[in-house]
Amino acid sequence: METIEELKVHYNWDKEDEENLNKISWIAEKYKDEFIEESYRYLENFPDTSKYLPSEEVRNRHKEKIKNWLVSLFNSKYDAQYLRKLYRIGETHVKIGLPPHYVQASMNFVRSYLTEIINRELGHLPEINRILLSLNKALDINLDVMINSFREEELRLYLATGRYQKILIENVRRISWFFDIFIVLTLTAVGLFLIVWIIYEIWLILLGQLPLERGGLSILGSILILYAISELLNEEIKHIKGSALSLKVFVGVALAAVIRKVLVTSLSPEKFQELITLSLVILSLGIVFWLIYKVESRT
Repeated sequence: METIEELKVHYNWDKEDEENLNKISWIAEKYKDEFIEESYRYLENFPDTSKYLPSEEVRNRHKEKIKNWLVSLFNSKYDAQYLRKLYRIGETHVKIGLPPHYVQASMNFVRSYLTEIINRELGHLPEINRILLSLNKALDINLDVMINSFREEELRLYLATGRYQKILIENVRRISWFFDIFIVLTLTAVGLFLIVWIIYEIWLILLGQLPLERGGLSILGSILILYAISELLNEEIKHIKGSALSLKVFVGVALAAVIRKVLVTSLSPEKFQELITLSLVILSLGIVFWLIYKVESRT
């Protein structure tokens, strides 16, 4: 963790910045109640706010702490004591399980709100740009310390776990990586096999050993499955890079397999009942695919 002096150097913070904020500390006192109201209105954008602020008592304590933080943003001496205060805020966020994203997004709201208020109150002053520059530096320092305290606290908790737990976690990660690589290699091998099979079927048609109609439908079905496997392979690669798996890809593979079966079976009129059954399966899979697509489109 950087010292306060190092942070001041990194953010070009000097005595003038501290004085600029001290000069307008009355704004924090004047607007702290309105700031709380606007902050809580903003927090309604997060679907699980009640998880971190479960009761009225917790909310009241939280409001007082936000007010104190806002006032201290303007009238504090940016020293080691102020740094420790910011660090403790970050530790508290880790303990309640608050995602760092919430802190970053909330700081963006604070920046926009305070900029609007300062422009409203001091828009006629020539030094307003210097004041806003100092405010942005202060907010960046606050965000930097809070997010770094997140990382350090999480690292401390990780190192505090027992030796065997860490060994177990690392081994599970390695096994998971092996599974992912095995799936990619297997899908690649299946895809290559299908390409060879399609070429083989085309060769049989050219030699006249496979009827054109049956061979054409079989090739079309194989290409459909090859396309589905290609999508599944791409999805697995995205998963290895950190993305979530899409369920509709797996349904798509099942659809491709059933459609291929229908194409081949359609050449045998005596299998009428089987065709009806397969058609109902396709309809069911199509509905499931559509429902999954609608749900994933909303997220």
